[in-house]
Amino acid sequence: MSKAELRREFRQRRAALTPELIGGWSAAIASRLVVLDEYLRAHVVHCYASSLPGEVGTGELIVRALSDRKGVICPRVRAHGQLEHREITDLSDVVASTFGLREPDPALAAPADPDAAGLVIAPGVAFTPGGGRLGMGGGYYDRFLSQVSAPIVGLAYEMQMVDVLPLSAHDQRVDIIVTELRVIRCR
Repeated sequence: MSKAELRREFRQRRAALTPELIGGWSAAIASRLVVLDEYLRAHVVHCYASSLPGEVGTGELIVRALSDRKGVICPRVRAHGQLEHREITDLSDVVASTFGLREPDPALAAPADPDAAGLVIAPGVAFTPGGGRLGMGGGYYDRFLSQVSAPIVGLAYEMQMVDVLPLSAHDQRVDIIVTELRVIRCR
């Protein structure tokens, strides 16, 4: 299947999930993530604020990181395929924005240097056990992840795991994948 066909299929699968499944699986994923050495060592966590239909929820994870006294940086989509990075101090700093996303409110969240993050949490539509990641198709995260030196963690449901993806040279891989059932160390 092409990337576009895979995106369509996996978006439909995620959108069909019930709120109860999303909540339970997202909580299980968060509980696996917060005991990883990479999370425990990080003073600052870069994390998307989940909002797309069926996407792994990150609200609990963000609240946990803040209660663990970690800095939290969340991205905002900007023009020309770029992400802007803002530090949030409360989940209420994140609001609905364009493309159906939840992003930091620039009136409440100060600009942040993403290089300060000791851990980067990346969304994805599908993943391979080797760290292959299929994003939403805009390249925003691939451009950002290509500049990241911190460990990159992909959050996914088991149903998003596949053996092979049609990856391009510019597609960025993740180091770790956390699902509701397991932690996969990719490299």
